[in-house]
Amino acid sequence: MQKRFVDKGDGTVVDMEEGLMWKQTDGFQDESKWFHWFAAEEYITGLNNKKFAGRRDWRMPTLEEAETLFDESVSIRDCDRFEIFIDPSFSPGGGHSTWTTTLKPHNGAVIFYYRYGHPNINNRDDPSKDSIRAVRTLTPEEKEKLGLD
Repeated sequence: MQKRFVDKGDGTVVDMEEGLMWKQTDGFQDESKWFHWFAAEEYITGLNNKKFAGRRDWRMPTLEEAETLFDESVSIRDCDRFEIFIDPSFSPGGGHSTWTTTLKPHNGAVIFYYRYGHPNINNRDDPSKDSIRAVRTLTPEEKEKLGLD
């Protein structure tokens, strides 16, 4: 049986079921700080400007994409040493949440919590204890090379 999450050895993890490539670390691990939504956008822009892992199409996940990482059968430890329920292919020590592109009225955006497995709405300007997990969609050529449909 093929593993769902594959560590590519270049700081990325490929989700073989969803056809997504995730950055192995999150923004907190990379920059030792928490992010409001606008800073999360700047973090993503920085990855693209640096051409992280040879790519310029990194983005913030949708709520649906963020939810696909949650799996109660596996876990790693976050920066507070609590369990977060994502695959051990990802690096431990990060934040317990990610901002998403899912926007709500009154300057709100949805955050997904990997400790608890549910979303919540936060003000996009709020510098609370939230992080960002960068993602990109695999190209048809990358999917073909990996044997994905």
